[in-house]
Amino acid sequence: MDFLMGLLIDEVVAHLKLGKRIKAIYVTPHRQYPTTVTLSLRRRLDLIRLSNEYGFVIIEDDYDNEFHFGYRPVLPLSSFSELKTYVYIGTMSKVVAPALRIGYLVSNDSSLIRKVGGLRKIIDVQGDSIMEQVILQLIKEGTIKRHIKKATNHYKAKRDFTASLLKNHLKGKATFTIPDGGLAFWIVPTKKIDWSQLFLKLQGKGIKMITPDSNSFDKNINGLRLGYGSLTEKELEETILALAKAL
Repeated sequence: MDFLMGLLIDEVVAHLKLGKRIKAIYVTPHRQYPTTVTLSLRRRLDLIRLSNEYGFVIIEDDYDNEFHFGYRPVLPLSSFSELKTYVYIGTMSKVVAPALRIGYLVSNDSSLIRKVGGLRKIIDVQGDSIMEQVILQLIKEGTIKRHIKKATNHYKAKRDFTASLLKNHLKGKATFTIPDGGLAFWIVPTKKIDWSQLFLKLQGKGIKMITPDSNSFDKNINGLRLGYGSLTEKELEETILALAKAL
């Protein structure tokens, strides 16, 4: 996987040509974590073709698909009629509230759904049936849909505010792309950074960050993820100013 481009289909092909079996591939094609990259249409189609040919399941985690700010949202892999077997995962915690630990799973394989249901019962026999019924009612009434529309407008305004701060304070120090959706920016410093030193500088300002080595394999990526969804405008400004000084 290339953090700047997402899932590398050629590497999947190379693995399969060695005669190694793949049962399933877990992907976040809408916005890869941490770089926010969206998997291209060509790679999506290639992945679907391979899934059909070799019989592996595509597990698609579409954790923040609702927050899209452009005119043409990117459709999930599971929306392609050509795909034979998929598992689509979503969550209500980002849409409604973080404390709401309710997710959902969709698949065109009914036997898989039954197996997952059986395992779920082992983990949590009782569940929270009252909260589940409340959420179902909110969906049927259209309340969730109206809330998502308001939330999307709110986060779009916050995204634009964050972009203006980054342009003002990180000019010449880092580059970034304004995301079409999601709740984060991927920021790439223009110079080589000692990430451990940057971590300590920001920590001294009361700002927590995850260093790139936490998301790297054989070679550290050069960039950091700035999530803006839960921060106030004041907190965003203070954070970006501190980052600019540290850089």
